[in-house]
Amino acid sequence: MLIIYCVSLGLALISSWLILWRVPFIQERPVSNTANKKLSIIIPARNEANNLPILLQSIHQQKFQPFELLVIDDDSNDDTASVATENGAQVVTFQRDDQKWLGKSAACWAGAKASQGDYLLFLDADVSFTQVNSLSNIIAAFQIQDAQGALSIQPYHIVEKTYENFSTVFNIIVLVGMNQFSFFQHKFQTAGAFGPSLLVCRDTYFKVGGHAKSREAMMDHVELGKELIKQDLPVKLYGGKDTLNFRMYPEGLSELSQGWSKSFATAALATHPLITLGISLFIAGAFIAFSFPIYFVFTQQWVSALIALVGYVILGSHFWRMARLAGNFHWLALICYPILFGFFVGLFAWSGFKTFILRRVSWKGRDISL
Repeated sequence: MLIIYCVSLGLALISSWLILWRVPFIQERPVSNTANKKLSIIIPARNEANNLPILLQSIHQQKFQPFELLVIDDDSNDDTASVATENGAQVVTFQRDDQKWLGKSAACWAGAKASQGDYLLFLDADVSFTQVNSLSNIIAAFQIQDAQGALSIQPYHIVEKTYENFSTVFNIIVLVGMNQFSFFQHKFQTAGAFGPSLLVCRDTYFKVGGHAKSREAMMDHVELGKELIKQDLPVKLYGGKDTLNFRMYPEGLSELSQGWSKSFATAALATHPLITLGISLFIAGAFIAFSFPIYFVFTQQWVSALIALVGYVILGSHFWRMARLAGNFHWLALICYPILFGFFVGLFAWSGFKTFILRRVSWKGRDISL
């Protein structure tokens, strides 16, 4: 049994290193002369009155200011529109071309059509810039890729309440599942773009069909990224640490569960099979690292129990390294990391059931048919 434990733990450690090898972050860079391009920031918002002030204030603090700041009010029933106006944004209330086309992708499409900028930066309402140079550094990174294709950042998750640590595994898998942070990044095709942020040239956006191309997708930026890649355009992905933050699902565990279950199973389909295998080995290793020490103690195999406990700590430490690439998750929560993996597996299964069996998910007070 000890041999099985050591082999399983070894596979979990090796596979997890390989699937999350390196996460690039936006670097401090000067913006070149091409920065005279007009930037439109487009923020789709449904019932985001609490989140918008944080994002809008962080935009106003940037040294590089956008040409226009648009908040797309997606049929909100709170003070989203008035809060946006009070914080210096232009509110766009859109009429849908198709009553069956609802949600973020429709709002983004309406915002793009209403905008006038040369660059379009789509941001979720729950993100915020961390430094006064964050926006200029993002634009500079986009210029390094000659403003071709798209640039997308997964924000760094800022945790304030204990229950938010249940998002740990999900945030790690979001990074891993894009195929581009693994040891084999140059061999695997990028899975798409991250949902919370997307920077693209206006001409490119409309040339590939923009969000109208992903109108039926829950993961709109994943699908839009795929369309760019299909047309041989690059999609550059970055982690958000020290550039772009967010606090996910601050209204409680119920919101957190609904938020992750609405689209996670769908997103998993874009992950390369070998990356999926690595994720599976890592998850299996977490459960083995938890269960085998208990087994050895009950069977009074004390040496094996001690070795297994050391293995538990080693895997937990590695999990901690991965988690800190995605957010400031609390180390105390990571001591019980098998619980976090159990929550992830259960919610992922529920997401798959809703997505592929019920063909219906819920979010922001809407029932969405798939």
